[in-house]
Amino acid sequence: QTDKLAIFTDDIRRLGIPCLPPAINHSEAEFDVEPHEDGHAVRYALGALKGVGEKAMEQLVEERQLNGRFASLDDFAARIDPRLLNRRQIESLAGGGAFDEIAERWQAFAAAETILSAAASAADARTSGQGGLFGEGPANVVPIRMPTGEDWTLAQRMAAEKESFGFYFSAHPVDNYRHLVQANGARTFAE
Repeated sequence: QTDKLAIFTDDIRRLGIPCLPPAINHSEAEFDVEPHEDGHAVRYALGALKGVGEKAMEQLVEERQLNGRFASLDDFAARIDPRLLNRRQIESLAGGGAFDEIAERWQAFAAAETILSAAASAADARTSGQGGLFGEGPANVVPIRMPTGEDWTLAQRMAAEKESFGFYFSAHPVDNYRHLVQANGARTFAE
C-alpha cells in the first residue's frame, strides 16, 4: 500500500537509517537490509514500485543471481523473458531509478518499447538456437538505440518518481522552502 510505504520510508529516514533507491543490480523483490558506510541501510524493493508486480521482480532477481549483474540495457534486454515485463513495468523501473547504474533515467524510460523489442529478438534467437557466427551470442539482435534529448529536470525526475513510487522519494517540491518552514517554527502533520 503506497500510503503506508511513504510513512515507513519517512520513519526510516527520521530514525537516521539510509533508505537506498531501487536498483536492478542491488535490490531484491522485497525490501532488504544491506551493509552501508557506517552500518546498514534499507534497500527499496523492486516489487514495491507501482505496477511492476512482485512475481516478475522475483524472476528478475533470480536471473541476476544466476548470471550476474546487468552490465547495460542491452545485457538486460538479452537476458530477460519478454513475457515477464511490459512497457509500463519498464517505465516504472526507469522512473524509480532502478536503471540509474547502467543508463540515464530519462533514456531508459523513453526506450521502454525498444528494450522490449530487443528482449523479444533475443528470446527468439535463444529459442531458435541461433547463435552468432562463432556461437558467442544471439545472432541478429540489434543493439538498443538510445533516444537523444535532454536529461530530465528535477521536477520531471520527481514527477516520474511520484508515478513509480506513489510518493516523492528522493526529493519533494516543498524542499526548496524547508528553511522558511523551519525558521517560522511550522510543524509537520505527523507532529
